[in-house]
Amino acid sequence: MRSNITIFKMTKLTLCVSIVSGVASMATAPAYAFDVVEAGQPVVTGEPSRVGPPWNHRSTINIPGTKTDIAFGGYVKLDMLYDFDYDLGKSTSPFRVLNSDNRTDGRTDFTAYESRLNFRTHTMTDYGRLTTYFEGHFLPDGNFGLRHAYGEFNRFLAGQTWTNFDSFVGATRTLALGDPMGYVFERQAQLRYTQPVGAGDLSFSVEDPDTVIARDDAGVASGESQFPDLTVRYEYKRLFSLAGVLRHLSTNDITNSVDDETTGYGVSTEFRLPITPMTSLKGTATYGEGIGNYMGNPGNTGHRNAPDVYVNDNNELEAVETHAFGVSLNHNWTDAWFSSVGFSRLDQDLPVRYGDQFETADYAFANVIWDVTQRLAVGLEYQNVDVEQVSGSSNDASRLQASAIFQF
Repeated sequence: MRSNITIFKMTKLTLCVSIVSGVASMATAPAYAFDVVEAGQPVVTGEPSRVGPPWNHRSTINIPGTKTDIAFGGYVKLDMLYDFDYDLGKSTSPFRVLNSDNRTDGRTDFTAYESRLNFRTHTMTDYGRLTTYFEGHFLPDGNFGLRHAYGEFNRFLAGQTWTNFDSFVGATRTLALGDPMGYVFERQAQLRYTQPVGAGDLSFSVEDPDTVIARDDAGVASGESQFPDLTVRYEYKRLFSLAGVLRHLSTNDITNSVDDETTGYGVSTEFRLPITPMTSLKGTATYGEGIGNYMGNPGNTGHRNAPDVYVNDNNELEAVETHAFGVSLNHNWTDAWFSSVGFSRLDQDLPVRYGDQFETADYAFANVIWDVTQRLAVGLEYQNVDVEQVSGSSNDASRLQASAIFQF
């Protein structure tokens, strides 16, 4: 009996040693498809994170016996929120001021829902490197939700990620999730091709369409899209970008009474202007008709607050005219301390009968962020929203947000 116990213990010990040895050899195996990058050196996957430093301090790990390298990443983020006037939600949603049920005389809320997980692979093939990327977070309700899921091969990208109509050239670093109001912001399924042109990149895409009907017209019209959205973008050295989108917007007369179609289009530009080695001015401007679907963040849940089209008095679809801009001043006080202050606006043109819809939404913010280490950042941010409705009514709200971000 004792000998059997001894053999069992030795077997367990041997198994544990084998597992540890296998993990250790996997962790120390050199990357095959993607060069190992020491911690602290930039390895950009997809677009830079909106929170924390805009790079990933991660080394890839080779799967022994394969030509595939893998990497896990993400962050844990605690947001401590205080709302002075309206409950602006788990992530700052300006349109929540349109609902009087969200009024408050002071409210504190702590949340970790923005915490994020991502996974990427790089595989070297006879025809070039094949990359996959998957990412999700827990907004808005604590359930894990998809943000990105795409693959890249040579110059092609297929899957869900940031729209090609978007660019991060003019984006700033904020504690609130996403770009401020007035910036193009949308993730959707697409097929994209990118071609280097000089010192920049020219990219084309066909993307998932979605005709969003104004909320008041949901009873007479159902949105339907027969053709994909077409986009083109040129980006130069992370200093300037110019993008355009062309859309076919229509209804489904089988499920509702209105049968019509119209065209949507938009142009957007972003810039980053270095003023000093430590200071830069960033901005964006967007104009279009029928592009509310692309002005999706923050708070445009279901995109009903910024629709693409409405039904006019002749029972015809009419594209909503949209103007938007944003500007921010960004300054690095030291290598570890950063601040930004900004203002942006989203404006849409709807007839007076849509009085409860917003006409102009303004957003302002100011923050200070301390990068305690390359993996830990803490910060404080003041946010103010001012939303004017088509009827002329106006509501504003303020929020104070303190955050801690642990990257891994």
